[in-house]
Amino acid sequence: MSIPALTRPRALALAVAATVLTIYLLAAPFREGWTHIETDFPNYYSAAVLTLHHEPLRNFYDWTWFQRHIHYAGIDHQLGGYIPFTPLTMLHTLPLASLPPQRAKQVWMILEILFLAAVIILVVRLSGLDPAVVLLLTLASTSALSTNFLFGQDYLLLLLLLAAAAWCLLRGRPFAAGGLLGLVFAIKLYSAPFLFYFAVRRQWRALLGMLASMTFFACVAIAIFGFDGVRYFATAVLPRAIDGAVIDPYNPGFATMTAFLRHSFVPEAELNPHPLFDFPALMFFLRSCYVLGLIGTALLVVAKKSWSEAGCFAWFLLVTFAVSPNTASYHYIMLLLPIALLLGETPDSSGIHPFPDGRGSEAAKQRLAWRAGLVLLYVLVQLPLRPWDAWLFPKAWLLLALVVCAAWPGFPSLSCATAVALASLVLVIAAADTLRRVHARAAETPQIATHAVIVPMQNSASAPAVAGGEIVYQTMAQGRYLIRAAAGSEIHDYPFDGDAFHPTLARPVGPIYFELATQGHSRICSFSRLNPRPEVIVGPELDPIEPAVSPDGAVLAFVSRGSLYLRENGSLSLVFASHEAATPTFFPDGRRIAFAEGPPGHRSILAVSLAGGAAQTLIAGPDSFSPAVSPDGRLLAYVSETGTRQVWIRDLISGGSRQVSSGACNNDSPAWRADSRSMVIASDCSRGLGSPALYTIHVGAQN
Repeated sequence: MSIPALTRPRALALAVAATVLTIYLLAAPFREGWTHIETDFPNYYSAAVLTLHHEPLRNFYDWTWFQRHIHYAGIDHQLGGYIPFTPLTMLHTLPLASLPPQRAKQVWMILEILFLAAVIILVVRLSGLDPAVVLLLTLASTSALSTNFLFGQDYLLLLLLLAAAAWCLLRGRPFAAGGLLGLVFAIKLYSAPFLFYFAVRRQWRALLGMLASMTFFACVAIAIFGFDGVRYFATAVLPRAIDGAVIDPYNPGFATMTAFLRHSFVPEAELNPHPLFDFPALMFFLRSCYVLGLIGTALLVVAKKSWSEAGCFAWFLLVTFAVSPNTASYHYIMLLLPIALLLGETPDSSGIHPFPDGRGSEAAKQRLAWRAGLVLLYVLVQLPLRPWDAWLFPKAWLLLALVVCAAWPGFPSLSCATAVALASLVLVIAAADTLRRVHARAAETPQIATHAVIVPMQNSASAPAVAGGEIVYQTMAQGRYLIRAAAGSEIHDYPFDGDAFHPTLARPVGPIYFELATQGHSRICSFSRLNPRPEVIVGPELDPIEPAVSPDGAVLAFVSRGSLYLRENGSLSLVFASHEAATPTFFPDGRRIAFAEGPPGHRSILAVSLAGGAAQTLIAGPDSFSPAVSPDGRLLAYVSETGTRQVWIRDLISGGSRQVSSGACNNDSPAWRADSRSMVIASDCSRGLGSPALYTIHVGAQN
């Protein structure tokens, strides 16, 4: 063994102590997870239920739609979302989707225990470490283990798959190893850099196995969701996920170098108003240099084959963690495998040992110091963030230090020419990427429009409705979606028992109508500012969504199970029968309604008269929705999605159309101001995908 074997009594005592302590530390989170549903299990479970119901994959990445269906799946008081997950992230939950939510989580937690036991056995056999040592290393990850059990995460499964891949690779089964890494990629993308790893090490069977596995699971995803859904993920979700633009991309909780650089150099009025420097170009450049430089160096190093296979695999796995754009506390349990493999390296393992200067006492001291450094950094990176040090992003730096420490003893020398060539290539690519991003950023909404509302640390503001000088919209706060009203500097929150979506109002002094999702159903409610107690207008038997009120406040339109309905004088009537109607809005005369109709990705905008008659097509594709008619009746604002969502306006008299927003980000939910020359839109530019802020944009701002 690389670490001196413990005597049997000491090893047994240490194993018992580590096991008892681990059970004690995990008892509370395991018990809480057993009796409560918390993120992220509701996301996986709800997605599995939706998959069995053959719902479109595009809708999974709509925060509001997905949150509504979390309620429909029987889970209340839990925020969730499917961004930035892959189409098959929910694969492991599909067999559990027929069970009630809490029972499904309990079954999953039992499986997690089995996964952990299998991981420990595999790691002991792979590393040659004493079982007690592996138990202690596992114990050091108590924080990560706790959140995995509490949240019902899938990282113990991913760790098991990685350990099994390492086992196959080291036991001469490279095709199987590649296949397992392909499965990891299908679930969470972490193994993607191993395609390059196998290529530079000329492990062609492993590369073929990984490509075959990735192709197979891509076909599975297409079979389940269709090509259009998978293409949408690849073109609209994946680029933002790789960019680290999810939820709050400035949050130290992500603990990545990407988040650190964005936090330091990119201003954002609500989430990051005071960066260290207002220098986004430097962020783009440094991030490209960091990712490309670290991956490029790692590939050059592992290509030389100067380490054992176990050492190369473990170190490259650490590199993939260091360049990841998204991490959270539960991810760090996966560091157990590479650290154990590195600690198990011996002077005679596969020929080249970590300290090649001999086997004397000096080399032994160096090996001991190296292992101590690895363990210390591993323990430190597992510690929870504290408020006083979070802004320094310590975990990002500790991960980088862990990569450097792991490589230190066996790092092969690179020739000066190789180092210069790599540095030159990285700088050229980084500079080109920076120019591209700076140019694209200049056209984004935050650079050409003004903030309509600024609320510090407001993570999401969407579905705005405008009446007079007041903007009413939905936002995430207080652990739910609630209605927020902003008039100048006055901000008022209206929380309800459930999630409140799509507010609408006719006049500043009139009632606010909204959709309330709770207890497995939706209903349309209203409230007044003086008495914010919700009154149910349309009950849960119809599961009504997306209300719209006429300019005089007399008629309410809504969607129920894909059809368009009206409520007038207390009576309900069907206006347009469909399975795919959405986002209704009234014309200024109050006698016509514009709405979107069609499956996601192929929607058109129609208009129908309340007096009856056939629907008229206003906008025919390629994918158009969220219509809004200007108060003067001349212009129709709408959203068109071709990769990203952008706001367009159409002159209803001349028929001409033009785009008024742009950028490699989403702009949607237009709501006209009274002047008919400006509108409030929701834009997630410089923010997380689907987590927008509100801006006022003038329709003449762009050609």
